[in-house]
Amino acid sequence: MRSDETKHDVFISYSTRDSDLANRICYLLEQNNLKCWIAPRDIPSGTNYIDEITDGIKSTKIVVFVYSSSSQASNYVNNELNMAFSNNKPILSFNIDNSLPSEDLEYILKVSQWLPAYPRPEDEFETLVIDALKLCNENANVPIMIDFSNFKSEDLSQQKKDRISLVLLFTPLYWASFMYMGITAGKKRWVLMGLLYFIPELMSLMLGFSILGLLFLNYPMYKMFVVIFIIFWILAIIHGFVIRNEFLTRKSVLRLTSSDEEIFKYLYEEYIQI
Repeated sequence: MRSDETKHDVFISYSTRDSDLANRICYLLEQNNLKCWIAPRDIPSGTNYIDEITDGIKSTKIVVFVYSSSSQASNYVNNELNMAFSNNKPILSFNIDNSLPSEDLEYILKVSQWLPAYPRPEDEFETLVIDALKLCNENANVPIMIDFSNFKSEDLSQQKKDRISLVLLFTPLYWASFMYMGITAGKKRWVLMGLLYFIPELMSLMLGFSILGLLFLNYPMYKMFVVIFIIFWILAIIHGFVIRNEFLTRKSVLRLTSSDEEIFKYLYEEYIQI
């Protein structure tokens, strides 16, 4: 039975690189009547991300930690585990690789329960459910359900998609892609870059419609601007792909958090890895 202070049974701590497996674990535990808290699913849009995580840890019985080289290197995950440890929450470490714990986590993991799940985590799903039920003081002598036929992946990397910016890059409106990315992700520098990329196209159009005919009477001048336009277009495509991951990361983080700069940086370190 859950008290008013314990709204969930399990808080799932994980690195974004392991998000697909973490969501499978969440689905598995809830299939076996353990109510889970997992980010970003359980964080209302526009709320303070860190406050919600703190409340999530305090309102759960145990923490299931998806241990990997990625998660142990994450400041984000380290803070969650330290918070869980400070609040006397039992930690069940589901180890999906054979890396050694960092110094920051070594002490916490020494007093937690370990479940080796390498190299095939799915082989230990049943044991994970049984251990989680026991730690939550629930009856573990029940048939364990393991059925992923209706599971829909919520991998965080799937959020990092944007067709508009990509399509614009391959049209004569390539400069608009940078302006769109800059406005969407809050980067003024990209907006200015879009204006810069627009200049050779504008000059070519003005020459094409003879607006600058009095200044550039010769045809070779027009061809020169067309060549410059094509060169800038190619450079813009290359440049667009270089900044694309940062754009998608910023867009994903801004969708989940407020304008608080510290919270933004906190989440950005996680998303940029994807």
